[in-house]
Amino acid sequence: MIHLLMFAAAAVHCHPVEGDRIRGADLAAGAAVFSALPADLTIGFAPQPGSRRLFEKFELARIAKVNGLEDIGEMEPMCFERAVAPLDAAAVQAAMRRALDAPDAQIEIVELSKFPAPAGEMVFSRAALTEPPSNTPATWSGAVIYDGGRFPIWARVRIAVHRKRVIATTLLRPGHEIAASDVQLQDSDEFPHSTAPLASLEQAIGKIPRRLISAGAPLMALALDEPNEVEAGQSVVVEVRSGAATVTVEAKAESAGRRGEMLSFRNPASGKVFRARVEDKGRALIDCQPLEMGQ
Repeated sequence: MIHLLMFAAAAVHCHPVEGDRIRGADLAAGAAVFSALPADLTIGFAPQPGSRRLFEKFELARIAKVNGLEDIGEMEPMCFERAVAPLDAAAVQAAMRRALDAPDAQIEIVELSKFPAPAGEMVFSRAALTEPPSNTPATWSGAVIYDGGRFPIWARVRIAVHRKRVIATTLLRPGHEIAASDVQLQDSDEFPHSTAPLASLEQAIGKIPRRLISAGAPLMALALDEPNEVEAGQSVVVEVRSGAATVTVEAKAESAGRRGEMLSFRNPASGKVFRARVEDKGRALIDCQPLEMGQ
């Protein structure tokens, strides 16, 4: 029975439906006898894109009777399908540029999904774009958001985004601060990596590489650390505050650390070890809050 209905739907001309409902106006477009129905009267749900809905003769007679129409006599079954259209390459490129937040991105569509899609908002997720092997197109999946859900689409594309990136001008070694002469800014047209290289020299200068970075390589934020304000064995000025009173002493750092970290320091005169918070280059602080009365 199902096969017979499918064959019948395929043999009958299908009327396109805009939206997620089949309405009176849609029936009227198929047969003038239904023109007396309110145009916005809901007859039923529209089929999903790519599917068809067939109203048999007895269903059309029932719809007419329920809505007070005269005997409609003999009529052929009526078929409806969601209005769809082939994907527009320019619209696909525009949606991809929005996803990349790169209006000037160079996008070459090598292959596009062949299935016609319903009208709606075309979207691509940046997370769905993965870098392909060298010299091959990337496959990027997206969707058309329409009033009935999400219609999946895809494209195979070559993409290049113009950006500035920081590269090393010499071999960068772990533990050594990056100087201005160690890096330079370079213009580049490249695939939009999920993790982009640094885009300004200020983001690199003064940082510490976590590993060896060869000359000519782009610098990534995850490959760099902030420098220590205090190094192990360094002489540090420790400020001790207690209310309005302030005392400074010089001590040796037992370990390295950055601003805000608590480190151990040794008083060279007494040999005692105490804890203080790193405040700045070569400076630390002990803030002794006075006890409130009665505590």
